Amino acid sequence: MPDIPPAGAALRGFLTVVDRSAELATELASALRSRPTDAPARTAPTPLGVDALAFGPAEFEDVARHLEPLDRLIASVPSNADGMRWRYLDEAVLFRCERQVPTPFEEFTTRLDISQVITLTSGHLAGCTDVRARDEAGRPIRQIERSINRAQPAYLALCGADVLDVCKLETIDYGPDEQLLRWRQVHSANASALQDDGSVSFTRTAGGGTRVTICAYQQFALPPLWRAITPALRPAVRRALVEDAYRRSFGTTLSTIAAHGQGGTGPVAETAGADSSSSLRDAAARVAETLNLSAGSAPWRPARPEYTDSSGFRHVRPGRQPR
Repeated sequence: MPDIPPAGAALRGFLTVVDRSAELATELASALRSRPTDAPARTAPTPLGVDALAFGPAEFEDVARHLEPLDRLIASVPSNADGMRWRYLDEAVLFRCERQVPTPFEEFTTRLDISQVITLTSGHLAGCTDVRARDEAGRPIRQIERSINRAQPAYLALCGADVLDVCKLETIDYGPDEQLLRWRQVHSANASALQDDGSVSFTRTAGGGTRVTICAYQQFALPPLWRAITPALRPAVRRALVEDAYRRSFGTTLSTIAAHGQGGTGPVAETAGADSSSSLRDAAARVAETLNLSAGSAPWRPARPEYTDSSGFRHVRPGRQPR
């Protein structure tokens, strides 16, 4: 797969600034919509969203069978200049990226529980997990997880994109040289995900470190404006937009996973292109922090008129109090 042409570098820098600014704008908008009376709703637990008893061992065993041909297909795609492998399968994106860290495999996997790695993905907001089976050591080997993330890339949120809300079946394998979590989507409460399957693995390297590999097979619903724009985009432009979004989103995810496996904590932001927008980001972040101190931490919520979402949260227009 050929790399983005030279002009794509300028487009990539522009998109980085736009996306970071859009992310700040959505955070500020959430803060402005927050009020102290919202606090009880924000602390409510996230429900699983599906009947866990409806999925037996056979459904979990199908997860690996579903992903195996996709793994072989993406492994045959040459990596680009960023070390990513990706291609379209109809309208879905099949993707793979990896990163090596010097931390020995035993230390890495002791510090980071792979069954919880989905919570480290870029833009993760909320979620819950129901463990359905454990191994003799008490480690989860089959579980159902609901994860809620910000729209990716962030500028789609300004066009009306909803949060990414996905419920998935997950299996985890623990080997002496590799740990592997696989997932397959079974539900999306707000229909934001048309396809979201994939895997994360931690593998011992020959040099004594750990390799983190992420594979994904994804298609997310676009907001109306982008559904109208996308068919008119030139293939090279569309490709640049998709590749940039995946590079930044999964670059951040890889950095965060690597940091936790090496003993760090907290999310790690992608640094490419940060100089051009750091002043704007720092200033806006200070404003958002002030707003949040007076109104409580900003909740995740789509910017839509009054309604009750799939998690039972009630969203109201500004200036109106819930009854």
